[in-house]
Amino acid sequence: MKNSLRYVLLTTAMILPFAGVVMAQGVGGQPPCWPPPCIPIDGGVSLLIAAGTLLGGKKALDLRRSHKRSV
Repeated sequence: MKNSLRYVLLTTAMILPFAGVVMAQGVGGQPPCWPPPCIPIDGGVSLLIAAGTLLGGKKALDLRRSHKRSV
C-alpha cells in the first residue's frame, strides 16, 4: 500500500509539469478543420457501442445460465 502511494505521487509529480503543454485545443482556439464532416467520430464510437452491447449480453447470458445450474 505504501509503495503504491509512492508510485502514484511520483507519477503525478512527473506528469503535472507537462499538463499545460499537452492541451487538446490549438493556439488559435479553432479546430484545424471545420465543418464537422472532416471529423471521423462515428465509425469508432458505433463499433465500441456494438462491442459493449455484445459483451454485456454475453455476460448476462452466462450469469443467467450459472444461476439456473445452481438452483
